[in-house]
Amino acid sequence: MLRGTLSFVFAAFALVLVFAGPSFAQDDAMEGTVICVQVDEGGNVQTMTEFTECTGTIVMVGSEKAAAVVATKEEKKRWISLKGGKQTVAGQLEGHTRGYILASSSALDEKGAKEASVSGALVCLLPNYEAGSVKPVVATGPCSEADPHLHVVTTGGGQVYAVHGSEESIGKLESLSDRSNVELKGQLKGSDGAWVLVVN
Repeated sequence: MLRGTLSFVFAAFALVLVFAGPSFAQDDAMEGTVICVQVDEGGNVQTMTEFTECTGTIVMVGSEKAAAVVATKEEKKRWISLKGGKQTVAGQLEGHTRGYILASSSALDEKGAKEASVSGALVCLLPNYEAGSVKPVVATGPCSEADPHLHVVTTGGGQVYAVHGSEESIGKLESLSDRSNVELKGQLKGSDGAWVLVVN
């Protein structure tokens, strides 16, 4: 009788641990077109939906939103297929309509982040959700009146950084009139082909 009572107590205690234990945020799954945004040899920003390697940065365009992909070098190889085109990618979706990022958890780890200053051209990535594409544009004035969109910074050396931050931070960038030569400061996260600069 005592053995049966103890077994019941242990089973009940185990159930309490299961239901009262910590809850972990589930990854979001985003379905859309994987696009490489990079700078060609002539210094022009180009987008590709078919590629085997991306020297710039990767973005995803879904049916209603676009997001920059952020990942460490090791994760990027197994986390996303570097072939472009339509895919479903799981990750942590953060941000807002003017700065979504789809990231792996370790890519957002504060320990891996570093303070950085990036100079270059501020480029708008204007989305076409029906076509699953983005159009890179260096605006000649404030872009806040355009439909919500992502931004990247391209450097003279051909590096491309996705730009992320609060709505207030992105709003300040969108109000800039000179886009061809900006200097942005913030935290750099990710790796080659999947960098993001989190501006203050």
